[in-house]
Amino acid sequence: MNVKIEQFLKESVNRKIFPGCCVAIIHDQTTEYYCVGYKAAYPYQETNKIDTLYDLASLTKVVGTTPAILRFIQSGRIHYHTPVYTIIPEFKNRDITLFHLLTHTSGLPADFDWEMTENKEVIIQRICEFSNQVVPEKEVIYSDLGYIILGYILEKISNQSLDQVIESQVLKPLEMYDTKYSPTQINKCAPTEYSSYVHHILQGEVHDHKAIMMNGIAGHAGLFSHIFDLEHYAQMILDNGKYKNQTFLEEQYIHDMFTNFSLKNQVPRGIGFLTYTPDSLFSSLNSTKTIAHTGFTGTSILIDQENQIAIIVLSNRVHPTRENTEILNWRREFHDFVMKHINDDIEN
Repeated sequence: MNVKIEQFLKESVNRKIFPGCCVAIIHDQTTEYYCVGYKAAYPYQETNKIDTLYDLASLTKVVGTTPAILRFIQSGRIHYHTPVYTIIPEFKNRDITLFHLLTHTSGLPADFDWEMTENKEVIIQRICEFSNQVVPEKEVIYSDLGYIILGYILEKISNQSLDQVIESQVLKPLEMYDTKYSPTQINKCAPTEYSSYVHHILQGEVHDHKAIMMNGIAGHAGLFSHIFDLEHYAQMILDNGKYKNQTFLEEQYIHDMFTNFSLKNQVPRGIGFLTYTPDSLFSSLNSTKTIAHTGFTGTSILIDQENQIAIIVLSNRVHPTRENTEILNWRREFHDFVMKHINDDIEN
């Protein structure tokens, strides 16, 4: 374990960046694990554990939905440029393709204002009807709505529920056995926010309000996981799509994750991921072949393929309230610190 990195994380807890966190740092095929702080801070403190399950929030998009879609593309069942309406006939826009949804270039907005009485069917219907009001490829708009549609597409082409298809296509092949929607091991889950919708601190219940309306199972949010399972996922990407010498994704699809498909002067996005930019959450020491994604609850993953480094952070920074936004600047600070000290002497 790198003592400097562990101390940085402990100081981050003291700075109230989050109650606690679990971190995995992969470097040249070796993984270091860190666990600091508290799993819960309210109504009482509970010491964190390395196998704590965290609400991944939007990491669901890249850990679950994106690789599942790519595996169906890889099998020839669908293609990047398959129009959405050919799978979902009620989708009004005839120009939007799977590629647009995967790269956040569909034109669909980030979100709508929703009444909590609405359900999955109403959400899908409203997105489908609204789609005719947008034009793809004009700009990058990071969209939960696009990934909700991708999740529904997975259900349509597999004839399975979304949790079933994610489990069969992604979680089982990568041996991510504790990663789940709606986990049953509630006591192992880090609590998130006090919810004004259900009037208690959420624990083992999804934090995202749209995912709540969709019974906790959605393409944009809903998965819970721990640091060991996410290490499997990150290692697969570092190994160009192979997991334990078996091809999970062909190299071309990993390459597409690292390729900036955005128009000039737009936020750089590959398939699923944010690609390298000198600002944002990336370290200045990361290579240009680096991707990252974050989750609202305080989760993030950064993968630098050239340097063979991955940095995974699981935290519940929204516990007990989302008003704590210190993590937004902290992420780049932490990535910088890791890149500067990754080769320091490690104490066993």
